[in-house]
Amino acid sequence: MNVQDFDELYPGRFMKAGEFKGRMVVLTIADVELEELGIGKQAKKKGVMSFKETDKQFCMNKTNGLCIREMFGRKPAAWVGKRLVLFPSPYEGDIAIRVWGSPDIERTFEVTIELPNKKPFKMTMHKTEPGKKAAAAPAPAPAQPEPPPDLGDPLAPTPEEMAEYEAEQGGGR
Repeated sequence: MNVQDFDELYPGRFMKAGEFKGRMVVLTIADVELEELGIGKQAKKKGVMSFKETDKQFCMNKTNGLCIREMFGRKPAAWVGKRLVLFPSPYEGDIAIRVWGSPDIERTFEVTIELPNKKPFKMTMHKTEPGKKAAAAPAPAPAQPEPPPDLGDPLAPTPEEMAEYEAEQGGGR
């Protein structure tokens, strides 16, 4: 097996940014649950999302959760059946999974992310077009001709949308 990213060396039940191989993916939300993850005093409750296209789950951080809430509303049960576009993005010298947008939102819009002890920043949720073929997402992992089969079909923005996103994010958060 030709391993292309460190994340591939340690597969597990949760998606990892390196498994995206530099591509965006569109996934249909199947379920949203609250789980206690970790051991002992390190355990924390986190939102965990499941998808129709893969057995891999998505452990949502606060930034991604706020973006999803702004797109689909406060009630996670209403998110089921919605399509979500995820992509690998540079973050603090590594890569992280971020929300690009959805074909199920009416328009592209900005979300202001406010986290404790951090300067507020903006993320853009993009209205995507179903059926567009993928272009490489802004990630250090090399692009592949096909996405990993268990992560669904890629859905990518135009090169102009990618340039706009990179400019808005200032190199990624």
